[in-house]
Parts: sequence; C-alpha cells; structure tokens
Amino acid sequence: MLTMRDIIMGFFVALAAFINGWTGISILPLYIVPMAQEVSRIAVSSATTTPTAATFDSEVSPPKIRSSESKKQTRKEATPTLPLPSLIAPIAPLPPLPAPVGNHASATALNATASSSPAPAPVAPPKPVLPPLDLDAIFSSVVKIECPSEDRKGKYVGSGFVLSDSQTSGISIVTVAHLLMASGTDSCTVIFPKDRAPSRYFTGAIREDRALIRKRHDEEGIDIAIITLPPLAEYPEAKEVFPDAYPAVPYPICTDPDMIGDVLYHFGYPSNFLNQSYLSKSDGKAVAYADIKGIETVLSQDQTSSYKSPIFSYVTDTFNLHPYMASHVATFYGDSGGLAFNATKQCILGPQRGGTIGGGAGENISIFPLLGWPPTRPLLP
Repeated sequence: MLTMRDIIMGFFVALAAFINGWTGISILPLYIVPMAQEVSRIAVSSATTTPTAATFDSEVSPPKIRSSESKKQTRKEATPTLPLPSLIAPIAPLPPLPAPVGNHASATALNATASSSPAPAPVAPPKPVLPPLDLDAIFSSVVKIECPSEDRKGKYVGSGFVLSDSQTSGISIVTVAHLLMASGTDSCTVIFPKDRAPSRYFTGAIREDRALIRKRHDEEGIDIAIITLPPLAEYPEAKEVFPDAYPAVPYPICTDPDMIGDVLYHFGYPSNFLNQSYLSKSDGKAVAYADIKGIETVLSQDQTSSYKSPIFSYVTDTFNLHPYMASHVATFYGDSGGLAFNATKQCILGPQRGGTIGGGAGENISIFPLLGWPPTRPLLP
C-alpha cells in the first residue's frame, strides 16, 4: 500500500524524467545546427583560400558568413596563400596585332619591320683578279742616290725609283725632298742595281731649284722631289746599258683611298747592309693615314743639327687620300726615297721617308708621302 511518502517521491521522479526528456529533445538541435553550419562555413572558407583551376577561369563570389565571425574570417584572409604551379594555366602567345587604322604610318612601318624577314646581307663585289706581281721589274727600277755635301767632303745617301720613261724627255726618278735639298750641287749620282746590288752609275739632275724644294718641305711638309736622266738618245753611256729603255716601275700610282689593311712592300738601300750595297724588300701593312697639322723643328739624333719635320695627326678615313700613310714596318737610314708599294692593289704609293717610330718588337711604324694625294700631283711628270 502506497504511503503518502511514496506518492510524493514518485511524483518528483516522474517530474524529473519528464523535464529531462523535454530538455534533451529541445537542446539537441541547438548543438547539431551550429555544428552543421560551422562545417558548411569551413568548407566554403577552404574553397576561397585554396585556389583551383576555376579560380583563374571565373570569378568566385565571396561566401556569406555571420557577423559574429567577420573578425575571425578577416584575420584568416590576411595570410595569403601561394597558388600551386600545377594550377596555373600556361601563357598563350599573343595573336598577330591588327593593322593600325588611321594616321599611324610610323606604327605601320614598325609593325611591318617586326613581322618581315630580315633583309639579306649586302654582297661585296668580287675583287679583281690581278696577275702575278713582277718583282724583277720593280727591283730593276729602284735606284741608290748619292748627293755631295756642301763642302764636297761627304755625301748624302738615299734611294729612289723610276716613275716613268720617255723617249723624248728622259726619265723621272722620285725620291724625298730632304735628300735633294741637302745636296751641295744640282746633280746627284743615280746607281741602278744588278742582281740587287748597285753597280750602274749615272748622273742625274735635280729638276727644281733646291731652295724651292726646301721651302716646300719646311713650310708645307711635302717631302717629295724629282731627279731626271736625259733620254737614251742623248746619253750614250746609259744606252749601252739599257739599249731599249730605262727600267721603270710598270704599275700606276694608287688612287683608291680604301687601303687601310693592305699589304705593302718597301724597297730601298738601308744602312743595315755594309755600304748600303744591297736592295732590300720589307713587308709592311697600311695601318693609318697621316695629315699634316703643323711643322716643328727637330734635333738630329747626334744633336749636332736640326731640321724641319711635319707634325702628324693620324686618321683611318678610307674615303679620301691623305698626304701621308703609316705602315707597320721598320725602315732605316738609306731607305729614304725608296719605293713604298701596295702589293694588294699593285700600285705605287710614294717614296719612303726613312726612320721608324717606336723601335720595340711589333712597334715599328714608318711614315711616307703619297703620290696620289692631289696637292702632290703637280710635282710629277
């Protein structure tokens, strides 16, 4: 039989069970729903922070989040996420640019230049094929020259070459002015070689007044002068040696200014042979032209005398002939007046001036006047 106490306890137990059952059913959605929303939020957030191929192809709308999570989400987006290289699409080449419309001539030219194929390199015209050089004829035409001193106790020695032979007016021998203007007389001995040794002696006349030769040399820097020999018909001694004609260099004077780099030959009777008794040939190379920018007084090597000499400025212009040329070659006393010859183009350059600038190995440079320089042409026959 139930007592009042049992009835009261049973009521409270039933009440407690009823309360527990109601709160369990109502509270469960409070936990399940926020967790589901959080999972959904994390999924959406992950899609925005981890790039995919769709990220680069189309615009993705930002996810909508609750205001209570704005601060937390902002902090998370502040840390950038580097895209994975495998998700970056390759860059396609740009399509051809359309032709400009309107007044865009410069743009049209630029576009045409960029799209057109490069122009072919210009083809240099073929160089003329020259016959073999007649060295024997050149050797026979280079002479040794001896001019007496003022007191007749000594002589000045140099070289020269026969430029031309005329049956009526004789021959012209080109040499340097500084040799002839030092002569004590108006005549010098001209010695033709035999087997490259000077052995055939003749007397030549200095064509101009020596004072005029000196003035032109000292004031204008022109170091060219002429000795003449009479025609064979008037010179029996010479005709016995040369029955038909005097030897002469059978080549023209160089007139093409494009000579830098050409191979040169230098002929003369240098002092490094005993008594200057041998006709030498030295190989050189045209390295520059020289202009005359002034005149200076130079002390001789033994410091016993002085003389006038041009002040040179060097150029490599190949469009014009200049008064002098520089060759990479060593020359000596006695070479003055000898033949400087362009072997590449087979033409006469001018008389060697003698002496060398430099002196060390590979530093020897000789300078000589050019017969083809326009102001010197009136001096020639």
